[in-house]
Amino acid sequence: MSDHDTQLLIISTDYSHVTMYKLKTIRKIKKFTICDFICKLSSESWDSIFNREDVNAMFNSFLNIYLRIFNSSFPLKKVINRNNNDSNWITSGIRTSWRHKRVLYYIYRNSNNLELKRHY
Repeated sequence: MSDHDTQLLIISTDYSHVTMYKLKTIRKIKKFTICDFICKLSSESWDSIFNREDVNAMFNSFLNIYLRIFNSSFPLKKVINRNNNDSNWITSGIRTSWRHKRVLYYIYRNSNNLELKRHY
C-alpha cells in the first residue's frame, strides 16, 4: 500500500506515418508507350459505339473504351518529388561554401598535416 498514485507515460516512437519527402503521381509518356496506345486504339473494335441509337450512350461507350486504353498504356506512377521548394533558403554563397568544405574534407581525410586538419 502506498499513498502515491502511479503515473504511466507512453511515448510512441513509430515514425512510419511521417513522410520526409513528397510523392507526386505522374504518367510517363514515351515513344514506346505512345506506340502501344496507338496500336491498342487501332485494334479496338468500335462496334459497341456505332450500334447505339443514343448519342450520350455512344459518347459514354467511346469514353470508357478510350480511358481504359489510355490508363493501360500510360499508367499512373508515384515518384518522389525532387523539385520541392524546401531548399529555397540555400543561397549560391552557401552552396559555394559547402563545395569548398567538401574539397577540404577530401584533402583532410588523406593528409597527416595537423595544420590542415585544424583548418578543416
